[in-house]
Order: sequence, then C-alpha cells, then structure tokens
Amino acid sequence: MNEMPAIWVRNLVYQVEGKTILKGVSLRVEQGEVVGIMGASGSGKTTLLRCISGLIRPTSGEVWIEGSDIAHLPEHEKMKVRLRLGIVFQYSALFDFLTVYENVAFGLERHRRLLRKEIDRIVSERLAWVGLDGTQKLYPSQLSGGMRKRVGLARALAIDPHIVLFDEPTSGLDPVNAYQIDQLITRLNRELGLTAVVVSHDVVSLMRTTDKIAMMEAGEIIAEGTPEAIRQSEHPKVQAFLKMASSEHLE
Repeated sequence: MNEMPAIWVRNLVYQVEGKTILKGVSLRVEQGEVVGIMGASGSGKTTLLRCISGLIRPTSGEVWIEGSDIAHLPEHEKMKVRLRLGIVFQYSALFDFLTVYENVAFGLERHRRLLRKEIDRIVSERLAWVGLDGTQKLYPSQLSGGMRKRVGLARALAIDPHIVLFDEPTSGLDPVNAYQIDQLITRLNRELGLTAVVVSHDVVSLMRTTDKIAMMEAGEIIAEGTPEAIRQSEHPKVQAFLKMASSEHLE
C-alpha cells in the first residue's frame, strides 16, 4: 500500500445550519479499486460523495485526490483536479435540450481544445463503450431510464477521468437494466483500470460490483470491508440494513 491512493478522505466533518452531517469520516480508495458506500437515506453517503467531488467544501478534514487536497484548494486549482473525476448523477442530469451527442461532447467542448473530428471520434467511442453508438442524434426524452444512465456514464468518461463517482447508479431501474449498469461498471474497471466510488442503497448491486464496502450510519462509517466481510458482519445495524434491503429486493 505504498502507492498513493486514488482517494484519501481524512477526518471529514461537514456541518450545515448547526447540524453535523459527517462526523469525522475517513476512507481510503486505492488505485483501480471499486468501493461502495451504502446506508439508509440521511446517513451522509451522498454528502460524502459531494465532498469527494469538490462540489461542496467540508467544515474540516481533508479530501486527497491523487495527492491534491481538493477540500482546501482555491477554485481555479480545484477545477484542474475535478477534470480527473467523472461524475454520474442519480438522475443522469442530462440537458434535455441537447442531443445525446451534444450531452456527451459537453465537457470536451468546455475543457479541451480539440478539432471537431476528434470530438466526433471520442463521442462515438464512449457511446460504443456503453452500448449506445448510433444514438447521437436522439434527445434524452427519446431514451429509456437505463439508456439515459448510460449516456450519463459516456459523458463522464469522455474527459478520460482517472476516477468515476456514481450516485445511486441503479436507482429507478428495473432488475435487467440495473444488472446492465453493474456489468458496465465491472467491465470498465477490469478493462480500463478505472477507480470508482459507488454510492448506493442497492445492496445486491454493491455486492456484485465492489472490492470494498463502507457502511454509513448517522454521518459515520460503522463498518468497512469486502462484500463478504460486510455480509458476515456482526454489527447489529449492518445486519438490520442488509435484512431490510434483502426483503425489499424480494418484494
């Protein structure tokens, strides 16, 4: 473990309006690792992801992204670090008024000086990675929920990030589409060596895609380990969450 971690969160605290959302959270994500963060709504997992992405500034603590503490950088320096990160939002966050091509090309056109021919190639290639080449002229309203998620992933991958952050990637999807998203995350990790952090309440998804899972409760990580270690955890809150998630999955 001498290599610099992809992400190193240290003693992270986030407070807003007198309420403490994160209570001294620490988490290490190694290069090429897929780490899941699970927990009930309100546990702090999405806030943690937003701190890691630099979208919000923590009250105290550090967020190291490949050796740069994004939590304490000035905004212009923070943007350089953000370009190493791809973010796939829960509801895809596609621009409805732009075509699939324009959505995927958006980050490239804003942050890279490329010829149109090169942008065309990258957009086509990233869409092919997610199984959607040929959809360039369609609008988000013409796509299914699963397809929109995949376009969101293609857009995140377009800037060649070292790390991809996923916020509830299978939320709202049927089991078939959820499985396809899981397979995509696994394949991109295996073929590209992509580091990923996946925030989800979908235990089944996390168990089949991650190398390590951190369980959050009331702003703290209460358990951390391989999927099997989490499954075997004797922590009562972990077992209660797994049992509840399992019963929801069976319904």
